[in-house]
Amino acid sequence: MRAILFAAFALAACASPAGGVGPQTSLPQHIQMDLEQRAEALRAEGVVAVGIGETADLGNGLRVRPLEVLEDSRCPQNARCVWAGRLRLRVNIEGVGEREIEDNSDAVQTPRGAFSLVAVSPGSWTDWPEGAKPPYRFGFHRA
Repeated sequence: MRAILFAAFALAACASPAGGVGPQTSLPQHIQMDLEQRAEALRAEGVVAVGIGETADLGNGLRVRPLEVLEDSRCPQNARCVWAGRLRLRVNIEGVGEREIEDNSDAVQTPRGAFSLVAVSPGSWTDWPEGAKPPYRFGFHRA
């Protein structure tokens, strides 16, 4: 009987979130759906997805490494805004150096070809549960 109670308590402890983000942390359905759509965009054909400090190899020697999010003023999807906002990102382009790029902007021209920032995750929401926002992922595509 003690073994059964111990097992039940152990299972209950594993199933309940212990602060922070984990697989047990439930997100509002609209945020979960948005994350899934953004994950699809990051997996789209020709898109190379990376996080801060990781290098996107876009072929033919074109390599881009996100260094820092300079601004994320994107209007939360569940808010009304006068301005759509933007995401500004500092990147290192191999052989070129550091550059600032924005989402929804024209392709960045380099000696090794052009590329665009085509996807960003996570999206902007006003109601992220505390500690639940995942790290940024950026999708680059050779233009």
